[in-house]
Amino acid sequence: MPSNPAKPFLVARADDPQLQLLNANIAKLAAAKPASEAFGAFALAAHLADLAVESALELGEMPGVDMKAFQPTIKFWKVVRDQSEAAALSCVGANHTLAGALVAFRLLRNIGGEEADTHAK
Repeated sequence: MPSNPAKPFLVARADDPQLQLLNANIAKLAAAKPASEAFGAFALAAHLADLAVESALELGEMPGVDMKAFQPTIKFWKVVRDQSEAAALSCVGANHTLAGALVAFRLLRNIGGEEADTHAK
């Protein structure tokens, strides 16, 4: 048995017409308020997390500071930054999987109140 077994991963299909159509619909939703504000919120969160990483790295350079103590904080803010960037891109139609696109589409529809209106009928 191999010591390093292969792990499954998703491969985005650029030629998937469903994904392209859904990303186009997401882009249309994201072009108008209030859904357009979702991109701004996620982009701002990514920016603030990046500032937190920079600050932690700068603090780690101070004399007498143990950089190992800052590693969990730096790791946390890097994850927040990366996930926020991915969410921002998803909210403007840059999804690589159909599942991710569906989540972004539902989120933007919920923000716009369309989902609630559909269920109320």
